[in-house]
Amino acid sequence: MKAFPTNHLKLRGAALMAILWIVAILSIAVFSATQFLFIELESESNASSIFRAEQLADQGIALAAHPNTKQGDPLLTQQISDTESFFARISSEGERLNLNALLENPEDDRIVLDELFTRWGLRFDESQEVVDALIDWVDEDDEPTNSGAEKDLYLGLERTNQPFNRPFEVLEEAEMVYGFQRVIAANPDWKEAFTLMSSGALDLNEAPAELIVVACECGEAAAEQLVEIRNGFDGIRGTLDDEPFGDVETALQILAVPTGFEERISARVSVKDEAKRLVSVGRFGTIAVERIVTVQYTGDRGEIRQWKTRRVE
Repeated sequence: MKAFPTNHLKLRGAALMAILWIVAILSIAVFSATQFLFIELESESNASSIFRAEQLADQGIALAAHPNTKQGDPLLTQQISDTESFFARISSEGERLNLNALLENPEDDRIVLDELFTRWGLRFDESQEVVDALIDWVDEDDEPTNSGAEKDLYLGLERTNQPFNRPFEVLEEAEMVYGFQRVIAANPDWKEAFTLMSSGALDLNEAPAELIVVACECGEAAAEQLVEIRNGFDGIRGTLDDEPFGDVETALQILAVPTGFEERISARVSVKDEAKRLVSVGRFGTIAVERIVTVQYTGDRGEIRQWKTRRVE
């Protein structure tokens, strides 16, 4: 048998190892390319699904925005196919307390915020301190309100150009107010109770009992009775059998507002707000997108004042 030189065998072994390394590297490269392609295709598929869910949500908004569409209309809930659907609802922006409106007239209206924050769990003195700071944030002067917070206090915290001394432009600004973190800790969902885009008055035909209690300075039983009457036979707000009040006076009688307080309470409430909140959830497969649109109506004409979009489960 012919013997190969030792050096030749070493060269053949080195070449074989090099080939094996090249094969291994190519295998890794092919695998990586396949994974990147899979991720890209999956990403494109998700983007397409989200886009379709947004389209479905927009269909719900378009129906809800029509001035002739009523709350609880069956058209607001539609199952397009096994994988496509949308659900929309119409509510009054006045179902929430208008924070700026309450702070415009603190002598008469701060009691609403004092009481609400106390009900959420703050001590009464803590509630008063937070409300004082809220008043100082929106008023035009630099004089602290009672135990409030003005320029000097914020400078001591190395926060220049605060307070802003103007009404809130977005609710999130309230989180910058000195002491407001106590409100957030007591109720992380605090923004669900407030708005900046209503006419200013609390809509008694749509507000929850908790907010009616603090706005009308009435008892819980009376507020719950009013809600039960206006929600109709099914007890659900925003359905076709609702029985809304036609005037504030009738509602205040049910709430048993004491004589002499009617004028002050009447200024805080209404039975209709021209600003509507339209919420629509579009679903495509497992993807769901929620549109939240605030529309200010003047007769049959509507002006969009806010538009938000978010993914939901």
